[in-house]
Amino acid sequence: MNRRGFAVLTMLAILGCGRSQARQEAARDSAMQRVMDSIAPPPPPAPESSRTETRPAVTKAPKTIDAVLAAHNDSLMAVPGVLGTAVGRCDGAPCIRVLVGRVSDEIRRRVPPTLEGYPVHIDVTGTIVPRQ
Repeated sequence: MNRRGFAVLTMLAILGCGRSQARQEAARDSAMQRVMDSIAPPPPPAPESSRTETRPAVTKAPKTIDAVLAAHNDSLMAVPGVLGTAVGRCDGAPCIRVLVGRVSDEIRRRVPPTLEGYPVHIDVTGTIVPRQ
């Protein structure tokens, strides 16, 4: 088994215990992304002819999905009927999940379909109550 396969299996085994499904998916996706980023091969060096003596312009890296959710969590939670938010997977890609008791026209109107390039999915959970 190669290093990447072993890392993925290890993360799945570690994260598969004792969490609610939404939290489990969010933690697994976040951990999986960190593992994949840590084992990604380095980019190939630039050819000698393309190197210059001046420093290249610094470009801003795109935000991670966790950073996007953190930036927009308060505004999403301010929508009446929204019970929570999470990072998850939609059609195999990372997405932001908005947990609601029931879908209303106001929720459909105020929750955007995407946030900074990440899709937003509305999940109907029903009423959420704490365990006794």
